[in-house]
Amino acid sequence: PFSGRGVGPQTPQCSMADDSGACQTKNANDYDDDDNNAAVGPSLDAGDIALLKTYGLGPYTEAIKKVEAEIKTHQDRVKERVGIKESDTGLGLPSQWDLVADKQMMQEEQPLQVARCTKIIDAGTDDAKHLIN
Repeated sequence: PFSGRGVGPQTPQCSMADDSGACQTKNANDYDDDDNNAAVGPSLDAGDIALLKTYGLGPYTEAIKKVEAEIKTHQDRVKERVGIKESDTGLGLPSQWDLVADKQMMQEEQPLQVARCTKIIDAGTDDAKHLIN
């Protein structure tokens, strides 16, 4: 007997002794062939399209987009007027680097030496001498 809980065709309950596969539900294919040819709903008018475009947008979305566009145009103007500018580190833009020439220059020049002046002999005269470490 059918328990009456589900929707669809009533199937008898099976016991463990039944043949395997006997308890499986059977697809009767009771579908309409006209589903593919179903009538299309009414077309959308301009008001419906406008409603769909604004669906999910907040009250300030349009104002925010206008301000973002203004900020972008102002940033472009500032970049155009400033031109090429070095960064805070004093380095030029990477597109202006010439690594090959810099490496060659470093190989040709002698390295700089750093020293500390420890004592000045005869300070204040034209014949002053400096002791360095």
